[in-house]
Amino acid sequence: MDKKLRPPLTGRTGISRLISYVDAVTAIAMTLLILPLVDDASRIGAADLAGFIRDDTYELFAFALSFVVIFRLWLAHHHTYEQVTGGTPALIWANMPWMLGVVFLPFPTELLDDANRESPLANGLYVGTLAWISAFGLIQQLIIHRTPEIRPPDAGPVALAPAGILTLLMLLALAVSVLFPRIGLWGLLLLFLQGPALRLVSRIRSPRTRQ
Repeated sequence: MDKKLRPPLTGRTGISRLISYVDAVTAIAMTLLILPLVDDASRIGAADLAGFIRDDTYELFAFALSFVVIFRLWLAHHHTYEQVTGGTPALIWANMPWMLGVVFLPFPTELLDDANRESPLANGLYVGTLAWISAFGLIQQLIIHRTPEIRPPDAGPVALAPAGILTLLMLLALAVSVLFPRIGLWGLLLLFLQGPALRLVSRIRSPRTRQ
């Protein structure tokens, strides 16, 4: 690879700068979520505020959902890099599509209105973006797992099960939102299965650990 194209953020200082950059990108994306509603609110004038809230209930729901989801994904990213002492070019580049998904999410969020509530394309684009972000979060963890020299010696192995299960559930929710448009975003309730799935994986692994 050309040295000019090789990410220079491979030391501890560099990885800290990358994390700060990701934090800034995430904060901007979360802020952008509210701007369409602010624009709509500016046109209320003397109109009934209760009527505005009633007419835009689904949009408000989409904003709250996306805000919580981005925060949760950022929290997982932060946890992934807590004990990372350096980076690799592959790890740095894997952050780019992750951030691309976070920055793109306000767009499909804006499409989630009453008219598109049962649209396979709108719901699929939204859930598909979440699945994209989750998948590249998992890829980052895989890179860290396969590169132990960038973790402290006492950090232990990277737990891949949570990110792996989350990505699988996201893909399942994507299939549900596209194949069953009436269910729409309610397919994201499948994410609540992550906890039970992790406990099941833990039980399956326990006998092998004792052996």
